[in-house]
Amino acid sequence: MMMPRPVDLRPLMAKVVFIGAMLVTPLAQSSDDPAVFIENTVQDLLGEFTARRDELEADRQALFEMVDRTVGPAFGFQYISKLVLAKNWKKANAQQRRDFVKEFRRLMIVTYASGLFGYVGTETMTFKETKIRERQGTLLATVKTEVLIGDNSTPLPVVYSLIRKEGENWKVYNLDVGSLNVVLNYRKVIQSLIQSEGLEGMIENLKNNNDRNYS
Repeated sequence: MMMPRPVDLRPLMAKVVFIGAMLVTPLAQSSDDPAVFIENTVQDLLGEFTARRDELEADRQALFEMVDRTVGPAFGFQYISKLVLAKNWKKANAQQRRDFVKEFRRLMIVTYASGLFGYVGTETMTFKETKIRERQGTLLATVKTEVLIGDNSTPLPVVYSLIRKEGENWKVYNLDVGSLNVVLNYRKVIQSLIQSEGLEGMIENLKNNNDRNYS
């Protein structure tokens, strides 16, 4: 059974997650500022993608490796996985948790990498508001932005949710793109798979789907 696909995020993510080099107003540099963290991550990715675009378009393995290396560390895949599995995270044993985190990371890398080729260089992103709060020694942040995809388009609101544990860097754990919540979208798909195939079957299905994309 093929894994059911969530709402196709690739074209949208290409114009949201991987833009930032053309910001309207450069941000003051601060390692503690989650907005600066997002900006720097996007610039690193876009710089390498732009320089290697022809090569990466012909070599999917190199594309996936580049996205995983530049963007992977910016995402809290274990925390995202816990949110996506919801109550099933507690039901999963340690090996199932490790396997799901690994395969969900591969799924996200493929999704984002595939969407990169929708980037044309005319998109602009503006940072609007950043809020940071503390919860039991952990920092949580929301970074509100607006993305302009075309000259006559309506700005698209994009909200990044980030977490920072003591001694670690910021990690993105969710995105709200317009009315679409990325975690909730994937949770719906994964929960449907668990209901039909069980937890172990879902993980195996996800792995097989990833193996096809990486082959």
